[in-house]
Amino acid sequence: MAYYGKYDTPKQVLDDHNLSQGAKIEMLESWRDDKEAYMRASEEGMGGEDRSHILKEVEKALIALRAEMDKT
Repeated sequence: MAYYGKYDTPKQVLDDHNLSQGAKIEMLESWRDDKEAYMRASEEGMGGEDRSHILKEVEKALIALRAEMDKT
């Protein structure tokens, strides 16, 4: 969880100029996978706050990065 504790939003990952595009994609995919696992656990009765909005933000960031990479 390289993003954990360093980035509060996917946009912060996108805006970090110290990361390569590949590193950003890897980090955002990890974040997405963590949130999907969390949502599955929530559906199975494990409580917690709804984080689906973060998952949507992560997906949008991944789409934007991939589109940018396709242009180059």
